[in-house]
Amino acid sequence: MKWNFQVRTMHCSACANAVTRCVEKLDGANSVYVNFAAGTLSLEADPEKLSKEKLKEKVRAIGFELLDQEEATETLLLKEEEEEKKENRSRFRSLVAALGCASFLFYVSMHKMLYLPFFPASPSAEVLLQIVLLAGIFAAGRSFFITGFKGLSRGNPNMDTLVALCSTASVVYSVYALLRTGPDSRLCFDSAGMVISLVMLGKYLERSTRNKATGAIRKLIHLTPEIAHVTDQDDEETDIPARDLQKGQIVRVRSGERIPADGVLTDGNAYVDESMLTGESTPVQKHVPDKVIGGSINLNGSFLYRVTHTGKESVVARIIDLVRTAQGSKPPVARIADLVSGYFVWGVMTVSLVTFSVWFWFLGSPLWNALEFALSVLVVACPCALGLATPIAVIAGIGRGADLGLLIKDAAALELAGRITTIIFDKTGTITEGKCTLLKILPAPGFAENTVLALAAGGELQSTHPLAAAVVEEARRRKLPLQKVLSMQNIPGMGILCRNKDGSTLYLGNSKLMDQYGIGYQSPETDDSVIHVAQEKSYLGAILLGDKVKAEAASVIKKLSSQGIKCCMFTGDHEKSASAVAQLVGIRHYSAEMLPQDKCKKILELQQAGETVAMVGDGINDSPALAQAQISFSLAGGTGIAMESAQIVLMRNDLTCIVSTLTLSRVVMRVIRQNLFWAFFYNILCIPLAAGVFYGISGWKLTPAVSCCAMAFSSLTVVLNALRLRRFRA
Repeated sequence: MKWNFQVRTMHCSACANAVTRCVEKLDGANSVYVNFAAGTLSLEADPEKLSKEKLKEKVRAIGFELLDQEEATETLLLKEEEEEKKENRSRFRSLVAALGCASFLFYVSMHKMLYLPFFPASPSAEVLLQIVLLAGIFAAGRSFFITGFKGLSRGNPNMDTLVALCSTASVVYSVYALLRTGPDSRLCFDSAGMVISLVMLGKYLERSTRNKATGAIRKLIHLTPEIAHVTDQDDEETDIPARDLQKGQIVRVRSGERIPADGVLTDGNAYVDESMLTGESTPVQKHVPDKVIGGSINLNGSFLYRVTHTGKESVVARIIDLVRTAQGSKPPVARIADLVSGYFVWGVMTVSLVTFSVWFWFLGSPLWNALEFALSVLVVACPCALGLATPIAVIAGIGRGADLGLLIKDAAALELAGRITTIIFDKTGTITEGKCTLLKILPAPGFAENTVLALAAGGELQSTHPLAAAVVEEARRRKLPLQKVLSMQNIPGMGILCRNKDGSTLYLGNSKLMDQYGIGYQSPETDDSVIHVAQEKSYLGAILLGDKVKAEAASVIKKLSSQGIKCCMFTGDHEKSASAVAQLVGIRHYSAEMLPQDKCKKILELQQAGETVAMVGDGINDSPALAQAQISFSLAGGTGIAMESAQIVLMRNDLTCIVSTLTLSRVVMRVIRQNLFWAFFYNILCIPLAAGVFYGISGWKLTPAVSCCAMAFSSLTVVLNALRLRRFRA
């Protein structure tokens, strides 16, 4: 069983590793992944061996709190956001206080060296002033010491531990020097203060930019309006909170308002903007009984609709759940970074201790100099950049995909999508529209298209046949006047006979009907369905109907083929229909008359040949093939089973979204590789520099304050690089 949790009070990637190690030790917990950037824990759990209460208790024992993500309703998410705003305001006030004290502390400690003006004071008074300012900084950054030493005492040191150790060691050394040689000795109070304040600044900037990367969920949360206009049987309106809406209630939506919940139009029509959910900028025209999605905007007019889904059942709630789960998932590329950062803090403390020992004991360096090298190592090697490299890019990429109507259910699918070598399309409802539409009207000499269509639609108005619905729909689209017939007679397997108001007979059907009544006709050469139209033995023309190929299908196939991807089509339809569609869109490899198990078998053969296979489908019969393929796409207009089986759901019924997804995958993976390179390169370069390896050769070294800046710059570089994904264009 898949469990997902929000993890509270994590401060760095070392915290995430501590939670991971704790949960992995529990019997019944498998595939454990803690995403520091998203603040989530996901695992496969055996409920017979492990309960949620036990899991939460074990994690709480190491200093962290778990919040059941399945219980994270929209109301709770909004509450979390409000709490986060309060915390940010508190952090900002603490940061301002720390930076103010640190600036003054630096001035007090360095004014003599830099020949800066200062009010007359004895050395003892200056030292006392430094201690008071440092106390102010420590008070503002007290969380470093609380969480840092708690983590160390539990055997789970983290970034806060490194900062706390660095600052404490600076203070201990300064007090020792003060007691031994007096106020004129070299003190490190300013280093301790600068470390705390600069790390606070770096974490504040990092958190702010990280929040921008996770903004997709916040945007979705705010889609639903606060108020809904509920209409009763007497047509009287009552405004109620949108969260209190119940299924079956009738709601009025005026021009410019957001739709408060999912439902079906019962009266009126409008153009609706669904771009925030599907990524499609073109407004969608809605008629009775079309579906409307909560969170979309009514651009003009006023309409009534019946609520069908609320709360967790709504489209917005399901999207939020999918995006949160996906952003907290782990791509295979994250394995190396996780392995390294899991032991990084212990390694840093060891390197720091060795650095101090070498400089002080073996090289005979002064105590303050050896300590400075050791403290620089503690700060500069913070593993945040390494821990953020992959998850922050995944969060930004999946969030941007959601903005464009590409719902990617897990990070592994996002990584693999860019490596697809073969992509298989279903035909009906995927390459084609999936519904019968009027393709062409062939009027007999002396008759106009609209005349033939209007007569046929008037007769078909009483029929329930799918072909009849397509004829009526096209006539209404052309706004033709429809004359209702007096009576209709169904001729099974042939068509219908209608009696018009003027007493004439209207014949609508196939060639058998024309032959039956001795009507001369012209039969077009086509594989599509044909309705012949005749009135009083006079032939008026033919109407061609069929499943129309999507306008973008051919260009998408061409684009994918140009990228070296082999495009195939698997369908259960007969050979002739499959051949016609394949030729029309440019697919050279296709198989017809296939059962669902045949599709799975063929996909397995391709996989065994070394192909990375993607499947695109929309029907119940496609779900086994979707599950068999390494990557599976489902169109939002498809069945619920197909959407559950697929790893990527395209909210627009548009094949160009597949190309966008593959491009997004490649861009995200490029950003991840850049982030990992920077994180490893930074540590490989900066740790030896901080330890003084190059000091004897070139005189280069990093002070603790400069190390803080380098550490903050490293994390910010990784986050800002990932934020570029927010500007991705399909």
